[in-house]
Amino acid sequence: MPVPLLIPIILFSRLYAHQVVAGTQIKQDEPLVLNYGCLNNDLFLLDYGFVVPSNPFDCIELKYDGGLLDAASSAAGVSSPNFSSPAPWQQQILYQLNLDGQAPLLKVSIGGPELVEGRLLAALRVLLSNDMERVHKHDLSALKSLSVEAPLGISTEVAALNTVIALCVIALGSFPTKIMVESLLKQNVSGSTELAVQFRIQKKSMIVDVMRDLTRRVRSLISKESDTSRS
Repeated sequence: MPVPLLIPIILFSRLYAHQVVAGTQIKQDEPLVLNYGCLNNDLFLLDYGFVVPSNPFDCIELKYDGGLLDAASSAAGVSSPNFSSPAPWQQQILYQLNLDGQAPLLKVSIGGPELVEGRLLAALRVLLSNDMERVHKHDLSALKSLSVEAPLGISTEVAALNTVIALCVIALGSFPTKIMVESLLKQNVSGSTELAVQFRIQKKSMIVDVMRDLTRRVRSLISKESDTSRS
């Protein structure tokens, strides 16, 4: 993702610590643009000291935790979730998703191009479904894809998306309110403090955008289900 700078490098081949090697001839006074890559704001802030507004690659990371997901799904009105006590066949799929076993990778993300990380989405779909045969008709790639609409049925999909929305609500609880942010920025704060505030503002905005997108999907699914029941 090209990021314009005050000192704006086109087409570089290698990056050594603090040295950039150009891959093409650069003419005198030619404006340069450095492409930092498809990174989230955590890396931009920690590695480069700035934040990209409305960064399409920004996301939040959380730990895959059965208790947290039980709480989120309950808050979303989902009955009898299986996150803390999955059935053996569900646990086997979690193992395939590397969310269970001896050395699982429990860090999952919400936001970015995927909107919901595929491993998390597949786990939600599987654990909110009691239809083992229907689940086994789909491969993991389909279960992990948000573009595959409701592979396990509309009710399961609505429950899964509402659980993600509830996770977003829980995540928002750790961010300051708009009033708190405005009050802080009115003070004579340091540049690093202002940057930290902007970082949190962008994270909060990203979470809200994810919630809006998922809410639209839920409403569309419910509408389709209503149309099907009337026909």
